[in-house]
Amino acid sequence: MITVLIRCSDDFRVFDCIDSIKKSSSECRIIVSLTSNKTLEKKMKTDKVTYCEVPKCNAAITNLEGLKLVRTNKVIITDCDTIFEKKAINLLDKALDKYDVVKPRLIFRLKVFPGYFSPAANLRTFFNDNDEKMYIPGISFRMDIKDKIGGYFFDKNITWGEDSEFSDRVTQYKLKTKVINKALLYHPSVGAVHDLTDAFLIGLKKYKSKSKTNVLAKRLKFCVKLLTTFGIPTVLYGILWYSLFDIGKVIAKTKKLQRQAELISWKVLKEKK
Repeated sequence: MITVLIRCSDDFRVFDCIDSIKKSSSECRIIVSLTSNKTLEKKMKTDKVTYCEVPKCNAAITNLEGLKLVRTNKVIITDCDTIFEKKAINLLDKALDKYDVVKPRLIFRLKVFPGYFSPAANLRTFFNDNDEKMYIPGISFRMDIKDKIGGYFFDKNITWGEDSEFSDRVTQYKLKTKVINKALLYHPSVGAVHDLTDAFLIGLKKYKSKSKTNVLAKRLKFCVKLLTTFGIPTVLYGILWYSLFDIGKVIAKTKKLQRQAELISWKVLKEKK
C-alpha cells in the first residue's frame, strides 16, 4: 500500500491530479497538503479527500505536515499540476520493495515544438533525469528511511529547494535509489520567468553545503553534458539559470535584502503559476 501526498496552493488542477491517481491505482491513498483556500477546502470535504492546511511560502513544512497524515510505509510526494500515467503508481510502489528511494520519469508537456525552442523545459528535464538526484515532484520513499538519513525527512528552515538537501543526504548515507523509467509523471510546460525566479529563490534559500567540490569545474562539466544533450540554446539558458542562482546566494548574505527578495520571488511564482 502506498500514499500519494499532493502539495497544493490555490490551484484547482489538484483535482485533475487526484483523478489521475485514482486511474493509476485504485487502492492508493491520497493526502493533500494545502495552503488556506476556502473554495478548495469545501470541494475537498465534498469529495472526501484527506487534507491538512499549511502556511504559505515554506515547501518543507508543506511536506512535513502532509507526511504526518501518512499511514502507509510508502509515500510519493508530487505537485498539484502533475498527472500520473496509468500503472505509474503501482510501478513506484513495487520498486520500493527493492529500493529505499525511487522517482518516476518526469515528462514536460511542451507548448512549442521541437524542444529545441524550450530551454527551460530542457533544463528541468536535464536536472530531473539525473540518476543521483531524488527531487520533487514524484519522489517516492519508504517512511522507515527517516532514521537512515539523519532522523528527519526535510529541514523546515530550508523553505525552497528542500528536496535538494534531502537528495544530498540520501546520497551521503548511501541509500539504494532508482529512476523507474516506465513510471511516467507529466508536468505542464514551464515558463522561463517562473523557472528563473525559481533559480533565484533556490539560491536565496540555499542551505550551507559542506561539499568542497570546485564550483568552476563542476559548472564546466555541467555545461559540456548539457551541450551534448540539448545543444547551445539550452546551455546558454543554463548559464543564465545558474547566474540567477548565484545572485540569490550573494543576496542571502544580507538578511534584510534576503527577506525582501524572498517576498518578491514568491509573488512572481504565484502570478506565473
